[in-house]
Amino acid sequence: MTDTHISAWISTADDAAAGGDWCEAITVSEEVVALTVGDVAGHGGGVRHIMEATRDALIGAIEATTEPAAVLQIANKAAVRFFEGDGVIVTAIVAFLNHRTHTLTFANAGHPPPLMMTHDRASYLSQRPADLPLGIYGYHHAASYVVALPLDAVVLFYTDGITEHDRDPIRGEIELAEAARLTYDRPAIDLAHAVAEQVFARGRGSDDAAILALRSVPARL
Repeated sequence: MTDTHISAWISTADDAAAGGDWCEAITVSEEVVALTVGDVAGHGGGVRHIMEATRDALIGAIEATTEPAAVLQIANKAAVRFFEGDGVIVTAIVAFLNHRTHTLTFANAGHPPPLMMTHDRASYLSQRPADLPLGIYGYHHAASYVVALPLDAVVLFYTDGITEHDRDPIRGEIELAEAARLTYDRPAIDLAHAVAEQVFARGRGSDDAAILALRSVPARL
């Protein structure tokens, strides 16, 4: 048996009062936790209402279904109505962590892929072709993916403010994997904050940024 520790870290650009990134963990049942991370293009107070509306639509959809692709489809309908053709780009991931089956089921609407790390490997859970962001077309049907979680797994969900803080996304993915490895063996409960400190050790960047981290640990008997 395993327990799962979940931690979140979020920072707005230039310490603004509001931004366009979000990360949420929602208890669905004794066995299932829903996770969502998303990003409205841009930053500052101008995108806050879009972020809040999209996040709230996702949370409302999670209360209606535990199928990630269906959650994104419901949220997309709300986004299309809300954006009204303004060309706003919103990316998001919705995932359901099942403690009993040790699985992570997720769907991705144009968002950077989650990073999964174990004691001997790291991999980005990407898919090709990627599914579209929210709010572009009225009909949105993302694919759902199921991943078996090893007993020693760490999974990081994040926004592009983490991997593109120096405008080099390839280097950013390498830095994130290195940060996850450096913090993997540490007993820190707040894994998200520890990873963020490593990523931004040489500079914060100028975009909103968020991390939602989960760590599987042996259950206490």
